[in-house]
Amino acid sequence: MLDQHKTRFRRVEDALRFYFRLREVLHSGRTRRLVADELPAHACVVATNAIDDYQCIGWCMRGLDEVALWLLSELYGPTGFGVHRRTFSHARKAGKMGFPHREFRLREVGMIHEHALGVVKRGLRELGMIPKRRMKTARECDGMMAVSKRAHFHGDRAAERG
Repeated sequence: MLDQHKTRFRRVEDALRFYFRLREVLHSGRTRRLVADELPAHACVVATNAIDDYQCIGWCMRGLDEVALWLLSELYGPTGFGVHRRTFSHARKAGKMGFPHREFRLREVGMIHEHALGVVKRGLRELGMIPKRRMKTARECDGMMAVSKRAHFHGDRAAERG
């Protein structure tokens, strides 16, 4: 029996990796830079298969500029077996070659990445493809307060001793 409240993906990063891997399969291994014209104009109502998921995730990326789409494809694009995931510093170096008129800094790459993930995350939550934010219970908050009080207490005691 299919659970109606189950989401398709656990995290935004998982959905993006799925999107770019399927994109590579659909383009027969010859993927070029992702452009806004390639993204679907409408989201699917109910995602029942991989193609629906692909279209819905693509719809969630609407509104991102050329650099943000490129960065997502650079970071979450497919890598072969035994190849490490690309890091922000690898993306920054590739960005200097792909966009010679821009001077990329590592901090800027991080900020563009956070903005792009936020846009995609909102869309995926809207479509119910990733879980909604979970609110912490009062008990969890009390436990966190107790830990911080203990750390403060032990820190004061260590300062008195030393």
